[in-house]
Amino acid sequence: MDSPDSGPGHDDAAAAGAPHVPAAVLRSWDQAEAKLFPLVMARPDAYERALRMIAELAARLRDTCPDLLAAHNTGADLVTEPAVGIGPELVAAAACAMRYRELVTTGAAQRRLAALAKARDQGLEWTVVEENGDPARAPYIPYQRVEAHVRSGKAVIISVEPDETLTRAVHRIDAADLDLATGVLRAGAELGSYASADAAAHALEGIRANGHPGEP
Repeated sequence: MDSPDSGPGHDDAAAAGAPHVPAAVLRSWDQAEAKLFPLVMARPDAYERALRMIAELAARLRDTCPDLLAAHNTGADLVTEPAVGIGPELVAAAACAMRYRELVTTGAAQRRLAALAKARDQGLEWTVVEENGDPARAPYIPYQRVEAHVRSGKAVIISVEPDETLTRAVHRIDAADLDLATGVLRAGAELGSYASADAAAHALEGIRANGHPGEP
């Protein structure tokens, strides 16, 4: 049984195909969305109108604006439709956030497909298609990677996080499916949770040996 290769490495949003956006700008987009959320309870009609405006502006950004930061700098001027009681700057920021998430998602899917293609060329059965965090720093910084069966697209998500006491690591393996055409990853059922890296590694070897992850 071939073991996974080194995979695509520790990729951030920019490496995944999304534009580099300063942390301060990302925070401003989060804050804009947070300010719109209270409308759900207080003014549901205004919230629905805001959601429609955000979706329409995000679609316009997708079709006509390759430079997301330039769009952000335009600010409220991006919004051409008047909306009483809804700050246009909030709509603009939320639309930029939506478009950014699309770019991140699309870039990640493309990287998964590229990793599969590379593994296929190398004759591997399994490969790492995504990795976030540093296993040496887990669980203090969460770690996750995705390994996929090259021919079937069946996959597992391996993660390391702190337990409820925040003093020990919990190693978890979840089933997933990787669409071989689009690169979209869909998480499935939990396959196991382990108190040690050795126990998780042993379980993972069993999953690889079976050719694809089965349900527990």
